[in-house]
Amino acid sequence: MARPDTQTQLAVEMIRKRLQHGDHSTSRLPGERQLANDLGLSRPTVRKALGLLSEEGLLTRGPTGRLQVMLPASGRNRQPLIAFLHPGRITAENALWRDGVYTAADECGAVVRTIGYEHYGDAVISGALNGFDGVFLLPLADESLPPPLVRRMTGPDARVVVLDQDETGLGLRSVIVFPFASGDKLLNHLRELGHTRIDCLNVQDHNPVVEARIAGWREFIERHGLSGELLDKRSGGTLDAAFKWIASRLKGGKPVSTALYGITLNAAVGAMRALHDAGLRIGRDVSVCAVNDEGLGPYLVPSLTSLQTPPRARYLRKALGWMTGKTQWPVPSLEQPKDAPLFIGESTGPAPK
Repeated sequence: MARPDTQTQLAVEMIRKRLQHGDHSTSRLPGERQLANDLGLSRPTVRKALGLLSEEGLLTRGPTGRLQVMLPASGRNRQPLIAFLHPGRITAENALWRDGVYTAADECGAVVRTIGYEHYGDAVISGALNGFDGVFLLPLADESLPPPLVRRMTGPDARVVVLDQDETGLGLRSVIVFPFASGDKLLNHLRELGHTRIDCLNVQDHNPVVEARIAGWREFIERHGLSGELLDKRSGGTLDAAFKWIASRLKGGKPVSTALYGITLNAAVGAMRALHDAGLRIGRDVSVCAVNDEGLGPYLVPSLTSLQTPPRARYLRKALGWMTGKTQWPVPSLEQPKDAPLFIGESTGPAPK
């Protein structure tokens, strides 16, 4: 068979890349005219390329005669396709999960496609469940998974793993990196410094993770005979929200305790700025800590006492092995580290007398 001309070969490689990276796993393959426009090539060139890819077995004709993606089920060139589904807005925490998925996927020879969704009825979720070998789902922060979607994700052919939330109660395999009991390490640190009143600060919309951390704080102070107030303002979880809320409280004459237990990094950092602007010394007048430093704790000024972010990839390998058929995960369960490392920074100190 004659070697295709340069333009046709270029079209073949560009379309093959699309197919290998799951570009059309959630939507149908565009027609020749659209592909030609997308690639900046002529329609006859694209037609030749599609014919060659059909001969390779990457494309096939459907019942209507339209070309469809047909990746091989096995073989040396088979690369599993994994979808990373995340809520539309990528946060620093979501980016850590995404990078972990890519790292773990590289190790097992899988290809990852990052897909944003806006709501649980979004068509891209259904497309990912149909078109990929496995799906990692970062859930919405303020909504529960609807039963119809859960039924699809727990079906016999679905390979779905939920990230950052424990949804094993719904029959879904889950991965988290901060065991719920690990917050006790921060609270114990504050107690050992002599703090008897520890406020719990949250500006994140409620989800199972936030609620578990608040419940852990409440149980800890009751168990140890401490006191504290739940400062809970569900306002999107931003730095600005935490800063403005604590600043307004201080201006209104509502003092905080000698220690603040931040449910998230943004809650702690926003509060530290407001406390500083009010003339309070972080680590001396008020101690501040956070459950998840998102990799920033040691580099802030003052450095933030926190549970440090464990490497995600280590805890995603089991999931990817299951998705790609290399290992078994027969019973939906929770994959998590045994503990989270505690970093003691300048933001916490002995309780003021």
